[in-house]
Amino acid sequence: MRQSAFTSNPFYEAALAIARRKLSRDVNPQLLRSPRLGTGGDFVNIFLWDTAFSVQWAKFHADEFPVADSLDNFYALQSPDGFISRESCPDGTSRWAPECPSAFAPPLLAWAELDLYEGGFITTRLPEVFPHLLAQYEYNKAHFRRPDGLYYTDMLGCGMDDMPRWNSVSDLTPEGGIPLTRESITAPGEEREKTYRWLRGIPHGVCDWNRQIGWCETTAQSAFFALCLARIARIIGKPEAEARMMAEHAELARLVNTLCWDETDGWYYDVLNGAPVRRRHIGAFWTLLAEVAPADRAARLLERLRDPAEFNRPCGVPSLSAADPDYMTHGAYWRGPVWAPTSYMLLRGLDRYGEHALAVELAARLYHTAETLWKSTGTIWENYPPDQCAAPSVSAKRDFCGWSALIPITFLREYLQDGKARI
Repeated sequence: MRQSAFTSNPFYEAALAIARRKLSRDVNPQLLRSPRLGTGGDFVNIFLWDTAFSVQWAKFHADEFPVADSLDNFYALQSPDGFISRESCPDGTSRWAPECPSAFAPPLLAWAELDLYEGGFITTRLPEVFPHLLAQYEYNKAHFRRPDGLYYTDMLGCGMDDMPRWNSVSDLTPEGGIPLTRESITAPGEEREKTYRWLRGIPHGVCDWNRQIGWCETTAQSAFFALCLARIARIIGKPEAEARMMAEHAELARLVNTLCWDETDGWYYDVLNGAPVRRRHIGAFWTLLAEVAPADRAARLLERLRDPAEFNRPCGVPSLSAADPDYMTHGAYWRGPVWAPTSYMLLRGLDRYGEHALAVELAARLYHTAETLWKSTGTIWENYPPDQCAAPSVSAKRDFCGWSALIPITFLREYLQDGKARI
């Protein structure tokens, strides 16, 4: 379909207009390439998973938006040992010490690069970026993995900041974790102190909650990273690397299915001391995109996805199950609101299990919600209320394009107009 057929859509064009305004431009560019894709917020720093998801809409306009430069910033800042920070400043410094779990980010650069190639958007990058991606994989494996093989991160590193990851607040003890110190934060001066005080001010010591649990979605994301690397290796003619990454994927899939699956509930959970952390949230659906869920277990997940008492809400798939005691329909951040990036992850995962009709249904629901609020408020929001679209969530920022441009652009092109399944 011609590009003009999409850009004549007012909602689509509104997203592009906001995204143009949100491009990050440095007055005096240093290490980072400028302009670069904006996060949607008013941050000057670059964020890995925001950028990776933003590539998934910007790929359709790579002739206008700095897709390659935005990705290349992360490779330019990569340490010789493979470390790529979740968040870096315009001068190229990481905001977090490498050993701090907040320095970890969902490892989605390989997915972004693979999609650029497979979609025919930018087809020349894979041989150049593969060594960077492989080095990042090896770094994460060496530094963010528990003795049981599951990966860990923390409230910031996972990207879902206030998601409850405990059965009871009494679980939240610092023993076994990596404590947050001032040295964990590499921002200068007052910014370091302000960040430290903010994190330390969060009740119950959540900022120290990391390695104590095995993070199911983080492990599934790492399996997906290995799968993407295997596919890239096949494309660029590296059969040994392909075989090794497929073996990595198989091992992580085994761990997720052995340690994180609860047969009684039919769900993948985080793990604390060998027992499930019984919080059902959207992170479990990474097991679909990562292709680690066997068909029968995927079907159990979809039972809850289709359940109106859990994830089948009127305005989209919530970040936290509506059956959870901490579910909030208004005012929460990741305790209920619907988010474009995790919704897109879910759509792509459904495609891998032959559930494209369900993906289209869910895409249409969130598209309608976002378009309705755009018409009434004149903007595209950071997240959306799960149960009504008469008013935006009070936790959401305006003009979030950024990754919320996925809804008017990518949802439309991949699910609602073209209607082609992604495999």
